[in-house]
Amino acid sequence: MVDVVIQLGAKLQQLSDVVRDLVTAKYGRKTERFEDPDQLSLFAAEKSPAQDAGSTQSASKKKEKSSTGKGHSRNPFPEHLPRHQRYGEIRDEKKKRCRCGTTLEVIRQILQRSRLQFVPASFFIEELITQVYCCPKCQGDEVVARVAETVPNSIAAPGLLAEVAVSKGTDHLPFNRQSAIYGRSGVNLSRSTLSDLFAQTAGILAPLYYFMHQELLKSKVICTDDTPVKVQDRNKEKNIKLARLWIYLGDTEHPFNLFDYTVGRGRDGPLTFLENYVGNLQGDCFSGNLAVCAANGTILVACLAHARRYFIKALLNDKSGCDKALSMFQALYEIERTTKDLGLTTPQIKSMRQEESVPILNKMHEWLLEQYKLALPQSSFGKALFYCLNNWTELKQYVSDGALGIDNNISEREMKYIAMGRRAWLFLGSDKAGANHAIVLSILSTCRRHGVEPWAYLTDVIERLTNGNYKSLEELLPHLWKQANSEQKLAEIKPNWGTQKSFKQDRDPQNRCETVDLRAAI
Repeated sequence: MVDVVIQLGAKLQQLSDVVRDLVTAKYGRKTERFEDPDQLSLFAAEKSPAQDAGSTQSASKKKEKSSTGKGHSRNPFPEHLPRHQRYGEIRDEKKKRCRCGTTLEVIRQILQRSRLQFVPASFFIEELITQVYCCPKCQGDEVVARVAETVPNSIAAPGLLAEVAVSKGTDHLPFNRQSAIYGRSGVNLSRSTLSDLFAQTAGILAPLYYFMHQELLKSKVICTDDTPVKVQDRNKEKNIKLARLWIYLGDTEHPFNLFDYTVGRGRDGPLTFLENYVGNLQGDCFSGNLAVCAANGTILVACLAHARRYFIKALLNDKSGCDKALSMFQALYEIERTTKDLGLTTPQIKSMRQEESVPILNKMHEWLLEQYKLALPQSSFGKALFYCLNNWTELKQYVSDGALGIDNNISEREMKYIAMGRRAWLFLGSDKAGANHAIVLSILSTCRRHGVEPWAYLTDVIERLTNGNYKSLEELLPHLWKQANSEQKLAEIKPNWGTQKSFKQDRDPQNRCETVDLRAAI
């Protein structure tokens, strides 16, 4: 009878944990921030009336001081933007004449204010002209000079291909929204046409993607994560199947963010992408990552954020035990923040971890073993303990090298961009579309990593990949492309279609104009 009661109690505890997890997932806060219960509060003690009066007086003085201080300043206008003048005009004909009957003239001009103006993105038709050269004297052999086409017989120039790719991959605009936006400019581009243009862009960028893949495998550390995406499939229930997008981030010497598309979450995807990779693989303890390590001799570095997340989920079910675990995690992360604040080198980080982090990890391991003997195995707290103990070797691996991170959050941040896009475009059209999406996302994500303006980069790189105007693919890598192109060069890549003359030098009152119609100048 006693055994039955114990079993029922354990079952009730397990079901209670499930209910709490579901309620927290739907209504609770998403943040993983942890407040140490042992941390003293600044406002815990009660204040006397005199103290309250003094604090009120101090607050009023602070408010008075802040009101007289300098306010926030506006960001300066970018220097590369063209400046157009708009002049004030006397509209009343009677006021244009002096009392003596003479027409008034402008004697001076005063800059009233500078403000930002906006013109919606505009299309123009680029006509490719083939030129035939010949000697004017002897009329010898003719030489034909053709303009290199991005895609033979395609309606899109490199700028439009770049715009479609950036709108889909960076701004998360599905093709139906892009079609509506372009329609407002009077250009009819259907969803199927935009999908074809996106596929053409992926085909052009594919050689650069595969080159980046080869360079990525030379990294000492590769961080990885994955997320599900819906894909249209007429052979499946509801015409939808679940596929995966994987992210692989290289180290500082090989700074590339590459995505890979697979039809499922099996181990074949990571095994194929990371074939023969023998460095450090940082990620969760997924069976596919374990398979890569077993096949290639790769060292798996587990993510402490994943382990900490189990205790955060179990916090409502076992507060005392989770508070203790989270306090130790907090101490480990405080050491990592210190290394960043001090700007320590890789050997110094390793030395500091060995001195300060290792003792905390040893203490944590002893505590985990003690608690696991008492916890219910099927409870959320018991599952958190089991995850840490089962993967303890991989969880403490980061202290062995200063180049390794304490967690894999850098990969998870990239997955958020996929999640934001997934809310907009909902699903991918096919497996081929998934592969194309991975190629374009890899280029755009690497641009974001290095602060490269994606439209300017893609426009230039697509043009050069098409006409062969490059010595090697290495010079087209985003970080090296950024070094080779100054801000002035970037301004030249973006065509200044809206200014057909220099309004900056147009100071003659006779030639002034009240408004500037930028669309008419295109």
